[in-house]
Amino acid sequence: MKRVDDLLLPLVKDLGIQDNIRLTEIKKSWYSLFKDPLSSHMSPFKLSEGEILLNVDSPVWLHELNYFKDDIIRTLSSYGVREVRFRLGRVSTKEKSEVHRKTSRNKTLTTEELSYIEKTTSQLSDGKLRETVKRAMKKALIGKRD
Repeated sequence: MKRVDDLLLPLVKDLGIQDNIRLTEIKKSWYSLFKDPLSSHMSPFKLSEGEILLNVDSPVWLHELNYFKDDIIRTLSSYGVREVRFRLGRVSTKEKSEVHRKTSRNKTLTTEELSYIEKTTSQLSDGKLRETVKRAMKKALIGKRD
């Protein structure tokens, strides 16, 4: 019996998709590899033969990230990255907003916060308005912790 990775690795190399697979892995782990503010101002665009091309959202950050080049290479070395290049381009925020949405859903309010919301909204006579204000307050209190 052979391990699956022993069979797939030669196939992946033969098809020339090894860099694409690594890039996909980097994109999935991006926000755990790099914390804010770095992760929100750069995003992986292309990986080819050990060189990763990162999109950066502004000239100021493009300049700033050059100081972090060695740290970025060190962080991504386990993905086969040996060199990094930067360019101005669109920075993907879709994954970040998805991560933020998932973590916000899991957060709960304290008893004091819930009591405060109830006390504040209890004077509103319109039920629909009261529920809207409650939701907004809950969202604001959870967001304040991030």
